[in-house]
Amino acid sequence: MIHIVIVDDEADTHLLYKLKFKKLFAHWGDLNLTSFLNATDCLDFLNTPEGAQVDLILSDINMPGMDGFELLQAVKGLHIKVPFYMVSAYESSEFRNKAESLGATRFLSKPVDFSRLGDAVREDLKLSDSAV
Repeated sequence: MIHIVIVDDEADTHLLYKLKFKKLFAHWGDLNLTSFLNATDCLDFLNTPEGAQVDLILSDINMPGMDGFELLQAVKGLHIKVPFYMVSAYESSEFRNKAESLGATRFLSKPVDFSRLGDAVREDLKLSDSAV
């Protein structure tokens, strides 16, 4: 089973990710998609036994309260070593450079190109196109 955490303050985005992942990437096997509307709830989850089983984190940058950059730093501080993708509607070299300098695995622009996202996940999680 592949466990992906999605952090975005827009509920519609969670639905989009869930629909696209289930439709386009079902051949990877069972997908467990866990969604959070804010970074604080995500951090609380990551400190649970189930949170220790996460394979990838996909986080928006601009969120109220703790933003995606702060979440990335907190995750790194917990020594959680999973791919961390930063997603932003604002394509800027400043955001991209900051994400890279903080240790993000990937920087994706909205709207997300799910074909490219799938390629990145497959590469970073070392998946094959056949069922996992």
